[in-house]
Amino acid sequence: MVAPTLGAQSVSGDPKKENLIERLIETITEQSDAEIDYTEFVEDLSFFYDNPINLNNAKPEDLRRLHLLSELQIQNLASYRRLYGDLLSIYEVNLIKGWDQEIIYSLLPFLTVAPVKQKQTLKFKNVLKYGKHEIIGRYYDVLEPQQGYITQPGDSLPDYLGPSYQVFTRYRFKYKDRISIGFTAEKDRGEEWFGGSQPQGFDFYSAHLMLKDFGPIKTLVIGDFQTQFGQGLTLWNGIGFRKTAYAMNIKRNAAGIRAYTATNQFTFNRGIAATANLGFLSKALKNLDISGFASHKPIDGNIGELDSLTGEALEVSSFLLSGLHRTASELSKKNTIDETVLGGNLTYRAKSFKLGATAVHTQFSTPFSPSDQLYNKYRFAGDQLTNVGLDYDWLIRKLHVFGEFSMSDNGGLAMLQGMQISLHSNLNFSALYRNFSKEYQNLKSNAVSDRFGTQNEEGLYVGFEASPFKKVKLQGYVDLFAYPWLRSNIAYPSRGYEYLVQASFIPNRNVEMYLRFRHQNRPENATGIETGPAEVIHYQRQNYRWNITVRVSKEIQLRNRLEWVTVSRPDKPFEMGFMMYQDLIFKPLKLPLDFSGRIGLFSTQGSDARVYAYENDVLYSFTVPGFSGTGMRTYLNIKWEVRPNLTLWFRWSQTYYSDRSVISSGTEEIEGDARNDLRIQLRYTFRAGGKR
Repeated sequence: MVAPTLGAQSVSGDPKKENLIERLIETITEQSDAEIDYTEFVEDLSFFYDNPINLNNAKPEDLRRLHLLSELQIQNLASYRRLYGDLLSIYEVNLIKGWDQEIIYSLLPFLTVAPVKQKQTLKFKNVLKYGKHEIIGRYYDVLEPQQGYITQPGDSLPDYLGPSYQVFTRYRFKYKDRISIGFTAEKDRGEEWFGGSQPQGFDFYSAHLMLKDFGPIKTLVIGDFQTQFGQGLTLWNGIGFRKTAYAMNIKRNAAGIRAYTATNQFTFNRGIAATANLGFLSKALKNLDISGFASHKPIDGNIGELDSLTGEALEVSSFLLSGLHRTASELSKKNTIDETVLGGNLTYRAKSFKLGATAVHTQFSTPFSPSDQLYNKYRFAGDQLTNVGLDYDWLIRKLHVFGEFSMSDNGGLAMLQGMQISLHSNLNFSALYRNFSKEYQNLKSNAVSDRFGTQNEEGLYVGFEASPFKKVKLQGYVDLFAYPWLRSNIAYPSRGYEYLVQASFIPNRNVEMYLRFRHQNRPENATGIETGPAEVIHYQRQNYRWNITVRVSKEIQLRNRLEWVTVSRPDKPFEMGFMMYQDLIFKPLKLPLDFSGRIGLFSTQGSDARVYAYENDVLYSFTVPGFSGTGMRTYLNIKWEVRPNLTLWFRWSQTYYSDRSVISSGTEEIEGDARNDLRIQLRYTFRAGGKR
């Protein structure tokens, strides 16, 4: 089985950037069964690739948005500048404590060194002249017919009401990072388009206007936006990295308020949000920022009970996150609830200390009432919820401590405390303790945890990073976790652990290799028990990976991987799985064409041993499928720069199975042993001044 494609933003063009994003996203995908939208993460990297950060006047908040630098490394840069003045060359970063070869190799595309220019006053004519417009259109479809699009015997219509293709379009105008105006529209596969239930065209629309650094206003967003504060325990919309091979990057770097440009229909706000510096009131308040926001939008939900007289919903049994409206049943759940969110944040920033307070209130038009299963005993129920929290961030020489305390209005408590310390320029440690009580309730949080959610979990994470030799880096972590109360798939309070070790070797700028081992010990309900009490078992999953990337020339890059997975469960037979592939990335210097492709073989003995593998895709799209069964995976990407401001992408992929004649099941079933996917995208950019 191949897992669904994850829609998000990708980067096409620079191999270093692609390799960096690939490693992060693969690690995140392996940690979760949920689909995650990576838009903001890749947008940050894409922006800084086009507008490199000048290290001589780099803001800490910009460096944090690269998601690869620890707070100690950021502060070491500031200390270096204070001691020696401005950097003279980008290669001078080798002298900064903690900036090892792997970090430098990964971040060079996003950094520059240049004389500091005096900040220019924003002029309207420059906005019009140098602002960049971008228009994107994308088409995607599965070439084989699937059961949901076929009229079955005895039915008058197929299960899916709309055509099988997906359509996405986006317009965005940006002037540096100070002005952004845009809208996004998407129709998922199977949804109707300009007819039936969708006479207005697309199923999902999003728009925003964002202004930054206008007098005391640091950020203003009208339309769709996200909010991120503290360590994500009280309030965090959007992506937040958890446990990755980058063991020192366990701390969250909150972006505050930012525009929303993705297509996830649940994890955003719609209304108005702003952050202002209070220094305009008094110089004594120059270190104080205040944020406020108000949001109101409809969301999807399963109706649990209807009023017999009016037909109105009396309660909702669950919230739906998929955003899919393909069938009559899915359409009946669309926009069944109105959600209103109000909140704010107050942050004090000093040279090496930050203190923040956050409050958020969520109100629903219809009460939420989860099922009466025992594991839902402490889950949120009702029509409103309030959360308040306090976060801090303190740098003490080579020690960096941070954390957040939060409380829900039912008295439930949660806390998260972390630290990073540099014992030597080549040896660093990180630690994170978390305790989310079973009574704590929060619908807007996204903190570091073993599983998604900030309720009913206690854990201790310890990570390390060492460079024993100049071209070798060792990274790893151990995470111990416990669930004090039941979960939906765990019938008793339980505990588990996992650890990861990775060794990277970069002999030169053209070769990068790493070896990784990850072991997981996780609790889960035993299968096959039909009567009597449930039994909780612990299963062991082990991943072994060897990966090498070689830049053969300026035109050719090769990438190879071998991955082996084993899964041991007391209630099931032992499972193994492997995948091996060869990638070729070819960018001819004298032609406006780029090519990338893969030939891969996979074989697993079951879905528990499935293997994930990132794939290059068209700009602003990611594919991270998980493979189980036996077969071959191939794909080909072609990028054609038709004109300097007009680019066309074509992507074909095929998954062939040698162990079956039917792929998937239900409405997604394909009769045959192969699935072919086609994606076509067109991008047009221009400036009002006439330049690209």
